[in-house]
Formats: sequence, C-alpha cells, structure tokens
Amino acid sequence: MSQQIELDGHRLLARCVPERDAAARALLDKLTTLHRAGPALKPGSHIDFGWSVLQIEAHPDHWVVCEPDYGSDPMQWKPEVDDTLRVMQQQAALHALLGNLPSERTRGDQWLLVQPDAVPATESYLHRSAVSGPDSGWYIGVENAPEGMIATPGKPMLAGLLTDIKPAWLSVLALPVGYLAHFIGDQLANIYDAQHNRIFPLDGETTE
Repeated sequence: MSQQIELDGHRLLARCVPERDAAARALLDKLTTLHRAGPALKPGSHIDFGWSVLQIEAHPDHWVVCEPDYGSDPMQWKPEVDDTLRVMQQQAALHALLGNLPSERTRGDQWLLVQPDAVPATESYLHRSAVSGPDSGWYIGVENAPEGMIATPGKPMLAGLLTDIKPAWLSVLALPVGYLAHFIGDQLANIYDAQHNRIFPLDGETTE
C-alpha cells in the first residue's frame, strides 16, 4: 500500500504494509511541514526522521520516500518506509507503557557493540552507556552464560541490521543512558533504570 501527497506538483509516495498506513500518512504530513518551512524537499534530499535517515528519489511520474537498506554494501535505498515505521511504533508502544520516561534515540546508522554469542543466546541483555557520535552507547551481551563459557568482546554492528537479525531488541533502543533491558529469547523480561530499579514489568504484571 502507499500513501501520497503533492509537493509543488510532484506526487510523493510513502510505501508500507496496510497496517502502517496511518503512520505513513503522519510521516508525509511531517514532510509537508518541513517542505513548507524550507529548504524545499526534492530528489536527493535527506530527512532525519526518528530512527532513520530517509531519502527522496525521483521516478518517471512520481517521487518516493526511501529508507536505508542497512544490509547492503555499499548501502542502498529501499523504495519503502516499512522498517522505519515499524521500529518507531515498537519504541513508541514501549515508552507509552512505561509512562513519562525520557528517551534518547538510536539511529539505524549508529553502532552497537554485540557479543557474537548474544544473538542466539537464550538470555541476553542490552546496556546503554554514554553516547558518542556514531556510537549509540549500547552493549549487548549474554545473560546467565553457561559455566565455562568464555566471554568475548563486543563487535561493532550497525543498529539497522537488527531489523533482520534480531527485531525484538529494537523496541528498547530509545531507552536513556544507564538503562538495561533483559530478554529471554525474544521476550522482553525486565528493564532497569540507571539507579538499578526495575521499572518493567509494571507492578502486578508479568511478561508471560
């Protein structure tokens, strides 16, 4: 499905699955506001939008909002915004659940440090330290590692690669510095704030 607007006589499309049509419309409304405020959007324009950087590409009879394909090398652009909207909806849903929690975004082109064993691990944790430019501050490791398992240093990974490798982790990447999220498989089990207080699950709730 596609949502569309007109910018200076050009049709601008945002393609996504039907369940994200409303979010695509909100994205296009935001682009309309940016266009009117200037500088005018055009093919080649890059837009810093939440989790992602978007680009406008020209097609013969319309323009398309594109998102990065983080798995390509060199990086290419996909003529859709599905991953961008999905990640932002996941993160917004978690923050709505947690209440008035400050957020600090991670962009898909920032780096994470990931223990190689963390992706297939039964239990994993994500801990955020200071953010510095392209370094998101996130370290992802193995929780409750088997006895005798040798911990390996984290290896840099683009955050955007998680959309294919481990999408469950994406929901917590807007948590602030000092926070820690604990996963059992793909299930978010616990969140601790910078003072080590458990803030998720909420009182009286379970994650089962």
